[in-house]
Amino acid sequence: MKFPTILSALALATVATALIDDATRIDTCTQPGTVALTFDDGPGKFNDQLLALLARKNVKATFFVLGMMIDQDPAQAAALKKMLDAGHQLASHTYTHGNLDKMTDVDQRTEITRTADTMFKHAGVRPAYMRAPEGNCNEACVKVMNEMGLVVSHWNLDTHDWQYTALSPDDAVTKSMVDINRDLVNNSNPATDSFILLEHEIHQFSVERLAEKVIDAVLAKGYKFVTMEQCIGKPAYLAGSTVPSVAPGPLPSGNSTSGVVAPTGSPSAPVVSGGPKPSGTAAAPAGASGSPINKNQNNAAGFVKAGAWAMGLVAAVGYALI
Repeated sequence: MKFPTILSALALATVATALIDDATRIDTCTQPGTVALTFDDGPGKFNDQLLALLARKNVKATFFVLGMMIDQDPAQAAALKKMLDAGHQLASHTYTHGNLDKMTDVDQRTEITRTADTMFKHAGVRPAYMRAPEGNCNEACVKVMNEMGLVVSHWNLDTHDWQYTALSPDDAVTKSMVDINRDLVNNSNPATDSFILLEHEIHQFSVERLAEKVIDAVLAKGYKFVTMEQCIGKPAYLAGSTVPSVAPGPLPSGNSTSGVVAPTGSPSAPVVSGGPKPSGTAAAPAGASGSPINKNQNNAAGFVKAGAWAMGLVAAVGYALI
């Protein structure tokens, strides 16, 4: 058997996998043994409870907030400063929770700048991290986000909590822990793996029951919690923000970073007529970040990468048998 040839084919399969993988889909941390706990769709009415839990557990999280949630309630606007004061990171989840892939680039910029403007008004920050609603940010969208100086943030571990709000709290927690137990508790290694974990702060059971269970499972497995800034290693806020970095260095014991990054695009864009409008009334936005669409996208990427490996193996075996 021609083992050097087999190894070469495997190497080619690895390269093919790397080329097929989407480099813009940031869904793991740069260092193993870390978990970025993220909450979408807030600030919500359970935010104070969530902050109290995180303080008790000594965990720093990242909050991907919606501009319309900030603007519809003064108490929710005030939550931004509370999160910053507690050492958490603020990030953007757009203004209306609309599908960015169905918007023009002007409307995409508007979704971001409206949220950044209201965050700056209430908390003095313009986030450098964003997460697209339902993960919908194609190549054109990513280009716009990058031009605005933003890190497009995805995830690789999902509670799917939004799917189980009609169940009893016990059943909802059990369902929401399925992926956590399978992918992190049973099939991961802190020496090699890292996670960006998605949860929502607008669902009562998720804050009151699920969050603590998730935190305990992560810590028991030996992972360290980090903010997205620590996870990715890029500053949390754009230039002009008035607060320091919420996360000094890539890990809690690392060196301090500047906390700002100069945007490459315009710091603000006008709100255009005919663009997406906020509902201003619903406590929970339509749709949710952890929808089955994104799970299918992740599965598809896995199938593609598996196919690349399979092709490499077939080539290697075929050549060895010649």
